[in-house]
Amino acid sequence: MAITDIVVGNGDRAPRHAGVRIAWFIAIWSLSTAAFFGAASLLHLIVPH
Repeated sequence: MAITDIVVGNGDRAPRHAGVRIAWFIAIWSLSTAAFFGAASLLHLIVPH
């Protein structure tokens, strides 16, 4: 995975530009939010009303 290449080490190979760091933050945040809503939707379908 690409994220493990950035996280490994002391941050020597981390992106220097703030825009790249912000883009990574937005990507990770949006994917985790989508996963949360996906799990909530599945749980909503499984649990009887």
